[in-house]
Amino acid sequence: MKENDKKNKFNRKNAFSVNIADPNSDEVISIQDLIVLQGKLFAFSGKSIFELLPAETIDPGNQEPDTRHSYQKAYSIGTENSFVARTIIQANEILNSLILRDELDKQIIIDHVWDCSKLLFLCEDSLHSIYSQAMNLMHECDSIVNQGKRGSHISSLPQVNGLTQHVVTFLGNAKRFLEKSHELLCVFYGAPKSNANFEKYRSWMAANESSKTEVRDLLELDKDWIRLIAWSRNALDINHSKPQFKVEIENFKIQAGNKFSGPRWKYDFSGKEGEVQDDFSDIIKDMDIHLSNMLAFFEELFVLCVRDNWVHRMDFEIFKRKEENVDKKCPTLYFVSLKTNTPLK
Repeated sequence: MKENDKKNKFNRKNAFSVNIADPNSDEVISIQDLIVLQGKLFAFSGKSIFELLPAETIDPGNQEPDTRHSYQKAYSIGTENSFVARTIIQANEILNSLILRDELDKQIIIDHVWDCSKLLFLCEDSLHSIYSQAMNLMHECDSIVNQGKRGSHISSLPQVNGLTQHVVTFLGNAKRFLEKSHELLCVFYGAPKSNANFEKYRSWMAANESSKTEVRDLLELDKDWIRLIAWSRNALDINHSKPQFKVEIENFKIQAGNKFSGPRWKYDFSGKEGEVQDDFSDIIKDMDIHLSNMLAFFEELFVLCVRDNWVHRMDFEIFKRKEENVDKKCPTLYFVSLKTNTPLK
């Protein structure tokens, strides 16, 4: 073999670099973070998440030694997105800044956080699908109604495609997200896995971790909206709906007075001695509120669990950034440092 051929021969075991590019985006890819998650290596840029694919993962049996390394775009959101920054990125930074008690494995924890994060990403994607369609159709509906007022009838309104399925997907992933978030109690405290029986988690913490008042207060404070999401998912026609336990969904619809309404919903939980929503409400606004609540709940629960389980002799402390100090390129809120006399900021 010639000397040049030896130099150019590919060896998958050699160190390598990857220039990541996204042909479907104008983003100049600048990697903000690299994290190993569930046995895979992910690269986080401002607007995207990529899975790096070493040749060993593509051809683990080395059947084709010439197999090159590669990468694959996993998500079209990155560190600039709050749902990315305040879940997986923030959790990873926090875990790398402290020492946990010996019984806890940081990789198991960050892998679990990644499960939670992915479900939240899917929820946001469902909301975005409804929102983007609705915003595009709003002006068209307005035009149809105004034109109809000049005659004797108003023509059929365009509809958000797959609205019901987007709602089903959102609520399904939201409920699963809440289940996985509650499983942080299993990871950090040894609580038994109770799936969607959120009351059972609260009871277990009261009986077995009574001194963890902040975690218990958080679970108690957020229990009503958590139940609302779980019941809404269960009360869909595709799941377990029945009279007096039902969620109704409407698309764009003509209303009295030559007006129209956008995507909306309402619920009746009286069959479980729950509340009845008398009037329809805006699906987009409600989903946005649910997402904000879920993110804050996960974030606060994770921080409290970590604080209860770090090595206390090291004098770690959780700090919160002031709004003006939050980095727009990666808007994490909480960080860990050694304790000082400075109050939380």
